Formats: sequence, structure tokens, C-alpha cells
Amino acid sequence: MIKSSSSTLKKRRRRPFPVKRPKAVQRQLVLIGSMSVYTELCSLADFLNSAGIQTVVPEAEQEAVSNFSLNDFEQFKREVSLKHIRQVRHPETWGVLAVNIDRHGIINYIGPNTFAEIAVAFAQSKKIYLLQNIPNAYYDELSAWQAIPLQGQLDMLIQDYLKSTNTPSKQLKLFE
Repeated sequence: MIKSSSSTLKKRRRRPFPVKRPKAVQRQLVLIGSMSVYTELCSLADFLNSAGIQTVVPEAEQEAVSNFSLNDFEQFKREVSLKHIRQVRHPETWGVLAVNIDRHGIINYIGPNTFAEIAVAFAQSKKIYLLQNIPNAYYDELSAWQAIPLQGQLDMLIQDYLKSTNTPSKQLKLFE
């Protein structure tokens, strides 16, 4: 029979390094839309932030239009578009809110960049919300992608976000 001292047992039970627990990650909502509604994007972001939702808005480009040559502006536009698409794809992104305000005489307007960002969100399995209704031009795609029209009311988005991000883990906690 082998005897072991209590000090030997304690040494075996000690961890050679501290246990690292994952940090709590706050999921983010990325706002997308035409730069012509940038003021509305920022107002919505402020409102959602006050409701406890971390938001990301695209970089403003109004100043760049007047300060850059055409080539420089196109380069700037590529860079900010790619940066914003990376935000849509980011693992901490919970979903997107397309600010599809009536524009150019089109009800529920969604421009080409916004539609591209919605497609990226769909491909990344992110929630897709539309501030207004689904525009007729994209009805088939956005319905199939389960885009949620909010009819101008943010209550459903806020409830969905808080419900899905504040749900306690179903995993049992061993040491707590």
C-alpha cells in the first residue's frame, strides 16, 4: 500500500496556472443605411444606446466628398465600406438595423450598399431588422432572409435584443 502525504495531494490539486474565465461580451447592433440619412442613423443609435443596446454606425462621409478628388473619394468609400462590412460580420454583432427611410420617391428605400450589407448579415446568420417595411423591389429576398419590418417601432428590436443577450447560460456552473 502506497501512502501519500496531504501536502502531496494538495500539490496535485493546485492548478499550474490561473483559470481564465471568458469576459462577458456585449453584443452589438450595426446600423446600416444611406449616408443621406446619417443624422437619423445617429439619432437612432443614441436612442438604442440609452435602451442598453451597443450600436455601431458607419463612418460619416459628407466631409470627404468635398475634400477629396474623385479617385481619393472612391478609395475612401471602399475603405469605409469594407470597415463597416467587417463590423456586420464581427462575431460580437448580434444583428443589423437597416434605416430604410423613404427616399428618391421610393417608399422604404434600400440602396445598393445597404442591400449588400443586409446580404452579408444574412450570410453570417445575423438578425435583420428594417426600420420601416420591406420594399417591394426586395420583397422575395428579404422575406426569405427573415428580415423583420419594424414599421417605425423599435420596441420589438429592443425586446428581442435584451431577451437574447441577457439569457443566462444553460451550462451548469461547476464551481459556483
